[in-house]
Amino acid sequence: MNDRDLQTFGILKQKIVERMLQSYPGINPSISEWKGQEIVDFQEELLQKVNARISEKWFYMHMKAANGGLPRIDILNILSRYAG
Repeated sequence: MNDRDLQTFGILKQKIVERMLQSYPGINPSISEWKGQEIVDFQEELLQKVNARISEKWFYMHMKAANGGLPRIDILNILSRYAG
C-alpha cells in the first residue's frame, strides 16, 4: 500500500463522515474516534442506504487503526456507494 492509496482512503473516510452528519448531526467528525453507538448507527446507515453490512471488528481494524491497511475492493465499493 502506498501513500497515495492511504490518502485516497482518508478522503473516503471523510466523505463517509460528511454523509453520516446528514443523518446524525451530533456524530463525532473524527471517524477514528467513533465508538459504540456511533459505529452501530453507521452499520445501520450502510444497511439502509446500500444494503450492506460490516462488522464492528472490521470497523476497528480498518477505520480506526492508522496502519490497518486498505479494505478489500468489494468493501471499498460499498463504502464509496454510501459516500456518494
